[in-house]
Parts: sequence; structure tokens; C-alpha cells
Amino acid sequence: MGQFQNAELFGLPHSYYTLIARAYLRKQTFAVKEVSSRRADFVSEIVPAIGRGIIPVLRLEDGRLIQDSLDIIEAGETNGATLSAMPTGAKQELISRIFFLYGSQALLKAAMHYRWTFYDDQKAFLDHAFGLTAGDEGSARIMDKMKSYLPILGVSADTIPEIEHSFETLLKLLDTHFATYPYLLGGQPCLGDYGMLGPLCAHLGRDPVPETIIKRLAPNVFRWTERMNCATADMPEYDGAEAFLTDDLIPETLLAVLSFIVEEYGPELADRIAFIREHQQETDLADGMPVGAKPSQRAIGIAPVRYRGVTTDVAVQPYLLYCQRRVQSAFQTLGEQDRNWAEERLFSGEFRCVIAPELAFTVGRKNNIEVWEKL
Repeated sequence: MGQFQNAELFGLPHSYYTLIARAYLRKQTFAVKEVSSRRADFVSEIVPAIGRGIIPVLRLEDGRLIQDSLDIIEAGETNGATLSAMPTGAKQELISRIFFLYGSQALLKAAMHYRWTFYDDQKAFLDHAFGLTAGDEGSARIMDKMKSYLPILGVSADTIPEIEHSFETLLKLLDTHFATYPYLLGGQPCLGDYGMLGPLCAHLGRDPVPETIIKRLAPNVFRWTERMNCATADMPEYDGAEAFLTDDLIPETLLAVLSFIVEEYGPELADRIAFIREHQQETDLADGMPVGAKPSQRAIGIAPVRYRGVTTDVAVQPYLLYCQRRVQSAFQTLGEQDRNWAEERLFSGEFRCVIAPELAFTVGRKNNIEVWEKL
């Protein structure tokens, strides 16, 4: 297990992206100690080294830092992972990457809506999670800042009915799938499982209001969140092997979820990528240039995007290209027959922007900061 032995994972239990990394590290049984980002050395040592206050951060035994849940997983894959998150089947790898993109990016609206729109209904739980005590102005400022993000995330009076309908539809589709399979691609969690876990556990599966909805509408999904947080496979109710499905199989129950994702997320993603394309055309960019003017600045502007028939203004973060490019790369490895299948089944509409974004730059990461990479 090499470099990951005796590492420390800085984060918080209610953090969307910490949960992604934490679940992966647990499944590998790495000797990683989980520590709170409220600890003094996070502020005095980690934040100055990273250049911004952001979690999760993995500090290796030799002092090196890895920030970002995706980077942590990809580093783990080359440092002794015992349960790979990367399927060997080309189609399964593509599907896994799509689910990671959707879970890590698109579900943020629902996660933040159910947490902060319903704050008064779950105040005691959230105050405890954020460490709020009487007279604690620091925690109160953080919580107020989180609430203030709702409009630029696309959460408004116009979109809330659509967000809630989308969430319940997704739950029902996933519940049908998890009634037969313990994970997305069989008996072993893939990258897509971890990407979906961030919103469906850290926010929607813990906060009282959405947790109740999951338990009521989708008990198999709630059971999956438990399974994903366990170091073992934790699948006694299933008979299948603790492995990815054979023959690069994509179950019909999962294809139903994918169809929902493609139809819902396609227009919004196309609009976000179009805004980034326009920004690149109008801005003097260079290879290796940081995306933001300062490390804490991740958005490049506000853009109108379509979400389930409603147009709403959102902050656009080029980081989404860091996930999108991995879907594109997985698509490019497909053989001709599988590529034709994917183009017809997944990329025939606006979701095609994922494999053909028509950009001059993509996004990479250097020293834990997003940078432009010339294509």
C-alpha cells in the first residue's frame, strides 16, 4: 500500500467531496486516518500549502498533499489499491465515468437545495454537523455563505419543483437497479459509485429531510449508501460475485438510469460547455495558466443554462472539464461496434458535447490548482 500507508485524510462527515474519497479509501483498507479540517494544522499548514481552504486533502506520510477526490482515487489506483474502481471493460469504464461526472457535478443542485432550503426543518442536525455553538460567529458565517450559493447553483423558485421531481425520479430508477445489483456495475464499486455517493450520502442520505425521502421511496438506494461506506463488500442479500459484471455487461436497469441522465443533463451541460468555449475565444489563455485569477476563484462567470425546460443563471466552473475529459477519453478507447452503440444510445443528442466539446483548452491540475491545458 506504499505511499498511502499512515496518510491523513482531512475533511468532514457532511462534505460532498470528502465522502467520495473516504469511501474509496475505506474500500481499499488503506491505513488512512480521518481527521477534521477544523483541526489547527489544517489551517496553519494545509491551507497555505494548497492556497485555499478546500476539502478533501490527503496528506501522505512524506508530507505531500493530494487535494480533490478524483485525484485521490486515481492516485490510489497506482498505489496499492486492493479493489480497483476502474472496470477493465471499455463500455463499463465509459459508463462509470459518466456516472462520476453526473454525481460529482449535476447533483450538486439537489444536494444543496435539500440541505439549505429546508434548513429550519433540520436545524439541530445541521448546526451540529457544522459545529455551530452559541456565539460561534465563524461557523455561522460558513453556513450563511453556503446558503448564499443557492441562486448561482441554479436553485430558485422556478427550478425547485424540477429539482425535486428529478431527485425522486432518479431515486426510483436507481432503486430498481439496486434491487438486483449491489453496485452500479455488479458486485464491485466503480468510480461512478463513488461519484454518486457524494451527493446521495453526504447530503441527501444524512440530512433528515432528504434522508426520509430516500428511505420512503428508495430503500435499496439507502442500503447502497450503507454498503458504500463499509470496508467490505457488504452484500449478503445478493448471490453474485464480488466483482464487476462479466463480458462488459451494462444491465438494462442501469441503461434506464443513463437514459434519464442523458436527457436531463444534456442541455445544461451543453450550455455550460458553450459558455466555457466562448470564454476561451474571448480570453488570452496560455497552456498551464490557472483557471482563476486566484486559487479560491473557481467560476469564470454566470451563464444562462437550461434545466428541465427552465432557463436559469448559474456560475460556471471549468473544473467540470476535468471530469468530462475522462468520459471523452473512455469513449475514444471503444472499438467500432461499441462506439456505434454509445453514439446511438448515449451521444445522439445534446449530451454529445461530452465527447465532442470543440474546445481549444481543457482543464488539468497542477500543484492542486486547476489550470488550462491546450488541446
